[in-house]
Amino acid sequence: MKNNWVRLIAGVLVSVALVGAISLTGGMKKGSRTDGLLYEASGLHPDGQLLLVNGEAVTCEEYLYWLAYDCEYLSTYVQDIDWSAELTSGITYGDYVKLEAVNAAKRFAVTRAWAEQAGIALTDGDMAALALQRQKLVSLYGEEGYQQQLALMGISEETFDGMLAAQYLNSSLQTAYGPGGSLYDEDAVRAYAQEQGYASVYVLTLTGENAETMAADLLERWQKAEDKAAEYAAMCEELQQEAVGAVTLTAAEGDPLSDAIMALELEELTDVIDPYGDGSCYVILRTDLDLPVAADAYFQQVQSDRLANASVVSNAKLYSSLDVGAFYDRMTELRAEMQAAMAEAGGHTADDGH
Repeated sequence: MKNNWVRLIAGVLVSVALVGAISLTGGMKKGSRTDGLLYEASGLHPDGQLLLVNGEAVTCEEYLYWLAYDCEYLSTYVQDIDWSAELTSGITYGDYVKLEAVNAAKRFAVTRAWAEQAGIALTDGDMAALALQRQKLVSLYGEEGYQQQLALMGISEETFDGMLAAQYLNSSLQTAYGPGGSLYDEDAVRAYAQEQGYASVYVLTLTGENAETMAADLLERWQKAEDKAAEYAAMCEELQQEAVGAVTLTAAEGDPLSDAIMALELEELTDVIDPYGDGSCYVILRTDLDLPVAADAYFQQVQSDRLANASVVSNAKLYSSLDVGAFYDRMTELRAEMQAAMAEAGGHTADDGH
């Protein structure tokens, strides 16, 4: 039975995607700790250094957490998985999940280093949110039960908290790149938006009988209005449509509606258009770029670039020694034994419905 609690916690974190390649090197600390399920399943010391991401060490414990999660996740989609079988040319299922785990660990390491470089730390609000999250879990499982759940994942509370904290740092970085933030650069945001073909528009859509006539009347009203945003809201109310406000779109090559939008100047209205010839009539006003939306997209691109350009090296001996099939089988066996012991002792298990 799959470990629902592990998946629940992992869902608080990030999704992962395949990395292209990593470089392998030695010279990192092997570690000395011999505690935890992941150590028993892999033989790798939790405090050993498995990866260096832009020079920042990632412990075996953190990497193995992601490897265990990715094995668990993939096995739900591939029954009786053979980790040595090829997923694609030259890449086995085992290779795939090892690289997936590298990419997840890389994302966290890049976020931590990026935040430190930018002078961003956990706020009092972040600390309070983390404390509240822990309190909720302890309320659900009890203190002993909470520690048991961590044991089932095979990680220390310190490592677990560090991964959760990285999510708050990422959110703070995203805020810093938005309007008013310490890293906000409006010129860069506008340049990115222009390059990507972003446009913010108000859209009125009419369908059915007399749609074109009604749209023409609304267009005339809109043209005469001094406050066009307010007029848009009033017209939506009359039409019993939701006034969603300005929406931000990106250019779609070959799409007639997109072409009509991109041809507009700022604060210019279209004529009544039926771009798809299906009787649906549109009246569109192009307005100033929604900077928060564009800034968020710009942040995502900056983050993607940082991840793509991150230097990732691994402890060659430790990385190559990992047999995914043996690790996953042993981890599954150990976890089942731990769950059985907890159930016998009357404690919560990860699959007891809580």
